[in-house]
Amino acid sequence: MPDKRTHQQPESKAQKRVQRAYDLGLMITAIALPFSNFLMSQGAFLLLFAWALDRWHNGPIFRDRSWAFWRSQPLLWGVFALFSWQLIGQLWTEDLAQGWRALRIQLPLLAFPLILITGRWNRSRGRGLVQHTLAFSVVAACLAALWTGHSAETAVDARAWSPFISHIRFSLMIAFIFSWWLWEAFTIKTIKAWGISVSIGLLGAAFTWKSASITGAVLMPLSAIAAFQMVPSIRSRKGASKKWMTGIAGIVMMGLTWGITSLWPQYPVAETLENRSDKGTAYEHFPDRCMKENGHHVWVNIAWNELSTAWNERSAMAFEGRDGRDQELRMTLLRYMSSLGLKKDGAGLAALSPIDVARIESGIPTILEEEHNGLLRRWDIVKFEVWNALDGGNPSGHSLVQRLLFIQNAFEVFRTEPALGVGTGDVPSAIAQAYQDNNSPLSTSFRLRPHNQYISFLIAGGPMTLILWVAMLIAFVAVRPESYPNYPRQIAVLGCLIIALSCMTEDTLETQAGVTFVGFLLGLIGAREPSVTA
Repeated sequence: MPDKRTHQQPESKAQKRVQRAYDLGLMITAIALPFSNFLMSQGAFLLLFAWALDRWHNGPIFRDRSWAFWRSQPLLWGVFALFSWQLIGQLWTEDLAQGWRALRIQLPLLAFPLILITGRWNRSRGRGLVQHTLAFSVVAACLAALWTGHSAETAVDARAWSPFISHIRFSLMIAFIFSWWLWEAFTIKTIKAWGISVSIGLLGAAFTWKSASITGAVLMPLSAIAAFQMVPSIRSRKGASKKWMTGIAGIVMMGLTWGITSLWPQYPVAETLENRSDKGTAYEHFPDRCMKENGHHVWVNIAWNELSTAWNERSAMAFEGRDGRDQELRMTLLRYMSSLGLKKDGAGLAALSPIDVARIESGIPTILEEEHNGLLRRWDIVKFEVWNALDGGNPSGHSLVQRLLFIQNAFEVFRTEPALGVGTGDVPSAIAQAYQDNNSPLSTSFRLRPHNQYISFLIAGGPMTLILWVAMLIAFVAVRPESYPNYPRQIAVLGCLIIALSCMTEDTLETQAGVTFVGFLLGLIGAREPSVTA
C-alpha cells in the first residue's frame, strides 16, 4: 500500500514549508559535495532539520504507511543491518575510541538514507534540483581548480589541481553527474541536456588529465558507456545494442593490450652492449634489470668512477649523497641521463647543460617530468613503479605497487580473525601489527590501509559485513520496473557502477567526502514507491 499522501492532493502550507526545507538541504548538500567537507555537514544538518519539520507536521514516519511500504525498502534495511553489525563489532573491539570514530565517519551512510527514504517530500522535484545543482557545482569546481592550477607561478603537483577535496572523490562526482546528464541527453535530446553534459564532459576530462586521476580516467568513459547502453531507443533496436557492446569490448581489449604491452618488461640484450667508454673505462651493465626512462635502459653503460669524478667537478652536491627530494643522487643522475639517451660516463655527464645539473640536484629524475604532465606523466610513473618492483627496488612511496602490498597485508589480518573480523575499532592496530609481524618492505610511513572498501569491511567485521555491503549495492539496482514504475533505475545503475568500482581501489567510505557522496546518493535515489508520493 503506498503512502496515502500523494502529490495529486493539494499541498497544504505546512507541506510546502516541509518541501522547501528539503529542497534547501538537498541543494546545499549538492553544492557542497565538490567544495567543502564543512559545508557538506551543514547540508546534512539542514536535511535533518527538514526531516524534523516533516515529523512535526506529518507525524511519525510510520503514520499512514502500511507494512507493505517498509517491506519494499530493502536498501534502508540493508543500511540499518550494516551499521548495526558494525556497532555490534564494538563488542570484540579493544580500541573502543577508534571504533566510535570509525562509526562517526560512516554516520552519513546511515543518516542520508534514513532521512530521505522515510521523509515525505516530492522526490521527482528533489532529484531534479540535485541534478541541476550538482551539475552547476561540479562545473564551478572544475573551473576554479583549472584556473587555480594554471594561474600558479610554479608547477602544480597533480594532486594539488584539486584544491577543495580529494581529486579521487571529486572524480566520482564528475563521473556520476556527467553520465546522468549524458543519459538524459541521449534520452530526451534537448539542447540544454546536451549542453550541460558536454560542458561537464570537457571540463571533467580537463580536470582528470591535470590531476592525473586514473579513477576519473576509468570511470568517466565507463559510466558514459553505461549511460548510452541504457538509452531506451538503443535498447529497443534489435541487434544495435549487441553491436555497440561488441565494438566497445573491442576498444577496451585494444586499450588493455596497449597497456600490458607498454608495461611488459624488456631486458637489455647483453651481446649488443659496449664494453668500454671513450676513455677506456670498463662499463658495468645489469642485463637482468628492465627499468627504462624515455625508452632507454637505465642499468647499462655505467662507468661509476668517471661519472662520480665528472659529477663532483660540476656540482657541490656529493655523488654519494642525497638530492633535493632526499633521494639517492646517483640514482637520480642515472635515470635523468638515461632519459636523455646518454651513456653514464664522463662524456655523457659533460653533455648535461647547467639546467640539467640543477634539475638533478633538485631531485628531478627524468626529462619526462618536464615534458609530460597530467595523466601522461602518471603513466610514466606507473611504468617506473612496475619496472622498479621487477628490478627488486624498494616499493615505499610507489602508489601502484604499494596497493598490492596493502591488500596482501590486509589478507594476513583477515586470516587471524576470519569469522567475525578484528572488530570495528581494531583495524588500524591490526594492520600495523601485521606489517610488523611479516617484516613488510614498506617504510613505516607507507604502511597504510588496504585502499579497498570490500577488504576493509572484511577485516573489520568478517564476511557478514562484506555480504551486507554487497547486498545493499544489489538492492540499489535490483528493482522491477513494473512494480516500481517511478524508480529511477537507470540513474541508480550509474551511481551503483561508480560506487562499486571506486570501492575496489579506494576506501571510499573512510573519508567524509566519499561517505557523504555515497550516503546522499543512496538516500536520493533509493526509495521505492509504487506511485509518486510525498
